[in-house]
Amino acid sequence: MNAAIQTRIAQLQIVKAKVLAALRKGENYELKTELNSEYKERRKEAVRRVIANMTVGKDVSGLFTDVLKNMHTDDLESKKLIYLYLINYAKTQPDLVILAINTFVKDAEDSNPLIRALAIRTMGCLQVQEVLDYLCDPL
Repeated sequence: MNAAIQTRIAQLQIVKAKVLAALRKGENYELKTELNSEYKERRKEAVRRVIANMTVGKDVSGLFTDVLKNMHTDDLESKKLIYLYLINYAKTQPDLVILAINTFVKDAEDSNPLIRALAIRTMGCLQVQEVLDYLCDPL
């Protein structure tokens, strides 16, 4: 009986180790996969979840480049959420924000006034010198 209990405890410890390993991959790994999905709706939902995690204080800065890849969208809601993410993490990753300059400039020349205003406002909030250099032209 004692050997059976020890065997069961060993099995449970193995299961526990596997569960902990899966949790380490965690939600950020899942979000990264979803942000790189080929389906537009899955990417949009992933951006929503990233912002939700960011709002409750979870560190999602590791997803910066994956969120940045989704900037080229016609969906206004996604664009707003991505710009909000950029404003939040621009100070910690100013070198990567430079990758977004072309999209900001393009959006600042968009025919939709909401997209133009969003791009100009976001560029002004980023406080990254390289981005601020491009802010004067649309104004």
